[in-house]
Amino acid sequence: MKPERTEFNDGQNWKRQADAEARTVARREAHKPRKVLPKRLTTLAPGDVVWYQPRDSARPHAHERATVRRAPRPDVRTPSVRLEFADGTLLTVPLSQVSRVEPRPDPAPLIDEARRLPSWRKLVAEVEEADHCAATSEPHACTLSQEAEQRARQLAGMVAPRHTPAAAKTDLARLLLEAARADVAAAALRAAGRAGHVPPPPRHLPVPTDELATLRLTQDQRAMVNRIALSLHRRYFLSDRELRALSEDDREQERVRGLIGTFIGRAQQDAGLAPVKDTGKGKGSELHAQAHDSLARAYPLALEACQALIAGKADHALTLALQVQELRLTHVAARRELDRARVKHHTGRYFHGDVLSVREEHVVLDEDGEFERYEGMTQYYVRLIVLYAPDGHSVLVANTAELESVTGTRVPPQAWASLCRWIEDLSERAGGRKQGRRHEDDGHLIYQDHDGHLELRPTLERYPDLLLAFEVLRRALTTTLQAQDITPPELGDAPEPGFHAPPDPAQKTGGLDNSSH
Repeated sequence: MKPERTEFNDGQNWKRQADAEARTVARREAHKPRKVLPKRLTTLAPGDVVWYQPRDSARPHAHERATVRRAPRPDVRTPSVRLEFADGTLLTVPLSQVSRVEPRPDPAPLIDEARRLPSWRKLVAEVEEADHCAATSEPHACTLSQEAEQRARQLAGMVAPRHTPAAAKTDLARLLLEAARADVAAAALRAAGRAGHVPPPPRHLPVPTDELATLRLTQDQRAMVNRIALSLHRRYFLSDRELRALSEDDREQERVRGLIGTFIGRAQQDAGLAPVKDTGKGKGSELHAQAHDSLARAYPLALEACQALIAGKADHALTLALQVQELRLTHVAARRELDRARVKHHTGRYFHGDVLSVREEHVVLDEDGEFERYEGMTQYYVRLIVLYAPDGHSVLVANTAELESVTGTRVPPQAWASLCRWIEDLSERAGGRKQGRRHEDDGHLIYQDHDGHLELRPTLERYPDLLLAFEVLRRALTTTLQAQDITPPELGDAPEPGFHAPPDPAQKTGGLDNSSH
């Protein structure tokens, strides 16, 4: 019996296994997709002025201006840059958190946030009193105006993000004053007039001042255009009427009621209680004749079946009932063929509502592009009235003049015609009546994702000036509901426009830890 062989090269086996694992890791890192950073950031040089924009606005020096002291290295996977701020602080940050463009927050959400604060009512009251004193030439009107401006500056400091420049806060205070004056004017229009009637609001529309010919949209603006297209595709309209959906049983009952009514009419004609009308007169179609003749033959057979039952002839009555059932099925099949061949002309609205809902979800991703946390959402509304054209098949936008005037933007009529054709084609494809893409990837209907950037789809070239119409809708989202003539009852239970923070898990009650008795 041979003795067992002992291995003395355990160290060499361990080294060989470690080398194999190192080669595997290197191969995986080589195939791992790299993040493509904009060229304007990779070409930063010492002395350039940039803005620090971290994901967390609570970090020190967030959204502040800084000077580059060390440029990023182009030969590393995650380059970083050394920044110097105004107070002399040096900070090394990832290159993805640096921007060459000064951040300018959108004032519309800030104004909506200011309207929710208790101080907004005081500002409106001060503005109303100051305007009234100025109209009556009272001596303390100037003092009241200064108090209103001071209140507006306080509100601007409360709603503006941290580290916002002083000039931006001054502009925001001016916009808050203008919004307060608009609320005062709206309240005056709603006040009761003579005989208790509200004076009618002016119906004139401002003349658009911006003539759109070409567009240069940012990545965020292109993402918003995709959200508008998604809302149109999925028909996210606020319904203002109840839609009745009939089941198969309901449709069968409707058909039975129609047949019974036809039988009753034939019986009244045979008894002389109603004039005889030839429903098939003037219709040369074979299907019309078949539908008419089947009911005409079924009626006397049904009467004969009833007489056979009274006489006790059950077998004969069953035979006649089967013949009546066969004729009834023939009539139903002929009517279905006629309905399918009939040219359908639609009228009225194309969608089930006029107020389009667009929602922007604020989601934070980690360095690998995976979901990290949810930070709330921003709700937008725009009134978009889409009607059937006189031909009964194509569609048209009925409030193009209102959309252009409320946004101050003028676009050629071809842009709205392209938007209507895009809506028709997308609905036909979604319904399976036309070849093309379905619901897959409907989040990138206008701009597709290519290497981390949004690029226009080449297939949209057959819709000239389509982007101009979407730009008008995008600008209309940032206007107030009052400017678009959207009343609060139309929203119903839908969320108010503006930013909505995520729900606090600590406020939830019940569960395993907090059971109520």
